[in-house]
Amino acid sequence: MVVIQNSTKIRRTPVEVFDYLSDPRNELEWNPNVETMDKISDGPIGVGSKFRAKWTKSKLVTMECTKYDRPHAWCYVNDGPVVVELNIELSATGDLETVLSSRFEAHPRGTFRLIFPFFLIMMRREEARNMQLLRQALE
Repeated sequence: MVVIQNSTKIRRTPVEVFDYLSDPRNELEWNPNVETMDKISDGPIGVGSKFRAKWTKSKLVTMECTKYDRPHAWCYVNDGPVVVELNIELSATGDLETVLSSRFEAHPRGTFRLIFPFFLIMMRREEARNMQLLRQALE
């Protein structure tokens, strides 16, 4: 397992940040590497919600929400050659400022373990860039 941690300050309330970013479909608006993000489960977003997702350098995967604590934290876990658990925590630092902390845990499976070091270099860059992109989308 490899962990990538990032954080950013966003000039919005935790409720605003949570409501926008905890819905993965909004990633289509701010992340140019997202090709597909479809909700495939019924009902409102919460624990158990599932999405079908594809990024430019990934296979089609299924993501499931495993934590949904509005407006403090959420977690999505995906399947695929690299199982990723993405935990997000939000904390207010002022009237209109939120710190978003991201913990990206990657678990390579099968033969993907052989090329995982190269994947990891790319993911570290992309996760740092994502902090900038999501902050820009919300501010």
